[in-house]
Amino acid sequence: MSTRSYVSTGTGFSRTVRALSRPFVQSRFVVYSMYVAVAILVTIRRGASDSTHTTFKIFRQSFWHLLHGTDLYAQYPLEQGAAAVDLFKYSPSAAALFMPFALPPYGPAMLLWSLLNALALCFALERLLGSEKARIAQWLLLPQAFATLETMQSNALVTALMIGGFVALENRRQLRAVLAIVTATALKIYPAAMLVFAAFHPRRLRSACATVVAAVAVFLVPLISTAPAMLLQQYRRWFATEAHDEQDLLFGGSVMKLVRELLHVSWPNWPMQVLATGALLLPLYLRRERWSDPAFRVTALASVLVYAVIFNHQAERASFIVGVTGAVIWYVSGAPKNFTRTALTMLCVAGLQSVPLFTVWLFIQHDLWRPEREAVESRAWSCRPGAQPHGASEHHFPGITEPGGLA
Repeated sequence: MSTRSYVSTGTGFSRTVRALSRPFVQSRFVVYSMYVAVAILVTIRRGASDSTHTTFKIFRQSFWHLLHGTDLYAQYPLEQGAAAVDLFKYSPSAAALFMPFALPPYGPAMLLWSLLNALALCFALERLLGSEKARIAQWLLLPQAFATLETMQSNALVTALMIGGFVALENRRQLRAVLAIVTATALKIYPAAMLVFAAFHPRRLRSACATVVAAVAVFLVPLISTAPAMLLQQYRRWFATEAHDEQDLLFGGSVMKLVRELLHVSWPNWPMQVLATGALLLPLYLRRERWSDPAFRVTALASVLVYAVIFNHQAERASFIVGVTGAVIWYVSGAPKNFTRTALTMLCVAGLQSVPLFTVWLFIQHDLWRPEREAVESRAWSCRPGAQPHGASEHHFPGITEPGGLA
């Protein structure tokens, strides 16, 4: 067989493999089944009688501590582990929101929690990106989803709420949007960064009022199970816990810690966080003429998701799903598919987070600074052969109202 015929056969074989595998890869049922399987697997592992994992126990017990008026942030070695890290650190509202997982038996409650995290992330990606791009994103994020679900933490759910809040805001559902963002903030502090989109919304007064209403509603939820004076005391304890964590310069995988280790300095977190926040907001403010471009707004979402993790002083392995989701959204939604960007995204997906994620964030910021004409040409260049190039006004995301959005 000649070299030419061998290459031709190989090419035909590759095309056949791709054609046969495409229905499997693009199947909604298959990818959702994989996430369900992961949720079941981690539930079996963490729910086993010999498991020493305490995170879900802490979540469940937090509701009962709130109900009984005991200190949410004290150690309870007999209930939720004796290690120094076996503490509840979420808001009192989060303790109230864990009620649906505190009432059922332990095993079913753990499975319900795992399924909620897994399927919420899948659904949020689909609402934002549509079926075809969402399938790619869901497959890319599956290893990270497994890593975060195994910790039994809330990071996948928080990511879904942040994306859901963005999509709702794009569709002018301000109250629904800020309710999702404030609920995520009750679980973790960093989703508050998503309120930047409400600040850039044309109906700022309405968005501000909706934010106040949602914040009051979410942060007063514990009143259904505790007295006002006790709730105030719980919030004081929570603020004290957060202030103590802010002084910890050794924990986590943030950019601030990376800089301290590289330069052998003991700088506090806040100067670098202030600089990063300025770098995040500046292109959003100075490129306001591009807010009519849905692709620009989705790129801004990716930027906020990555920023919220790499500049979070308490960032840990399980929380990087938020930033990696931002990197994947940026990659599948229009970033030029050159070798560098593909390699960086794959490194993030593979679990090498801090440096690759920070580098991805710099690329995203570069994309936000592009003039509109250059951004349109870049997207047209990245179209597949035979596809029609699309301009800014034609860039379609199923979860986003067009035309307009946050314009």
